[in-house]
Amino acid sequence: MSLLTEELKKLGFHCGIEFQVYTQDTGKYTSLIIEGNRQAGQAIYTYDFYKVTFYPNYTNRVTIYGEHLTPFQLLKRVKNYIYYREKYLKQRRTTT
Repeated sequence: MSLLTEELKKLGFHCGIEFQVYTQDTGKYTSLIIEGNRQAGQAIYTYDFYKVTFYPNYTNRVTIYGEHLTPFQLLKRVKNYIYYREKYLKQRRTTT
């Protein structure tokens, strides 16, 4: 297992195809998705990180958090997203 896969697993992601697809369900209709792409002739993958909300009777909603990220940039962006999400959820719990 690669270091990237191990780090993403610690953050709660499930590995679909190593280096290519990682997902995490964050709600009933919402998932975080990481897609890896490798250009022909290149050894390094670049990653897209986004959130998809699948509404039952409405158009799906996609929020992009990063495109063409290196593995280092990806981990930084994912950790940042999770930190602020946890902070928001904690704040929401204390106000209600």
